[in-house]
Amino acid sequence: VAKGVEYLHSREPPIYHGDLKSINLLVSSECRAVITDFGSARRLTAKDLEDGGERTGHKPQEGLVLDVKFSAATKTMTLTGDKYTLRWAAPELLNGDAPGLWSDIWALGWVGYEVMMDSIPFENISDGMVVMSVIRGDLPSISDDTRMLLIQALCSLLARCWSLDPTKRPTAQECRAEINWMASNTGLSSIARN
Repeated sequence: VAKGVEYLHSREPPIYHGDLKSINLLVSSECRAVITDFGSARRLTAKDLEDGGERTGHKPQEGLVLDVKFSAATKTMTLTGDKYTLRWAAPELLNGDAPGLWSDIWALGWVGYEVMMDSIPFENISDGMVVMSVIRGDLPSISDDTRMLLIQALCSLLARCWSLDPTKRPTAQECRAEINWMASNTGLSSIARN
C-alpha cells in the first residue's frame, strides 16, 4: 500500500487518493495490495504546488457542506461532498481544510493499524466521538498493545503518520523505505520486494 501511495505522490503533478482505507484495497493473486476507488483522487494543481499544498494540505475550503451516509455493512460513516471517510480522515480535513498528500499519509497509518490490529480505527467509539478524539489528538496507544511489542518500529512509523501537524508526517517514500527496512530485517524480504 505504501508503494502504491508513493507512486501516486511521485507523479507529475502529484496525485492524492483522498479516501485511503482498507475497504479500498484489494490483494492480487501475487499477494500485492492494489489501491482502488479513485473517486476522490485529485492531481495537485500548479497553484497547489506554489501555495505549498503538496507539503501541508492546509488550504481551507469555502462553503464546506457535508452529506453523511452510513453503511451498515462496514459500520462506517462517509462524509460525501468532500469525499472522505470519517474514521480515516486527518484532523486538518475535520477542521475544514482541503485534502492533500499529507491526509493520505494519515490514512496510510490507519491502514497499517487495521492490518496489525484487525479492526477499524476507533472501533469502540461512536462516529461523533471520533471527530472529537482526532481533533484532540486522543489516538490509540498502539505501543501499549501487547500484540505490537515485537514491532516497535512499525508502531513508531504509524504514530508519525498520525502527527497532528501534517508537515511532521513522513512522506510516502519514507514510509515505503521504512517498511522495506523492517521487512528485510525480520526475514520477510520477499514482502519488501512486492
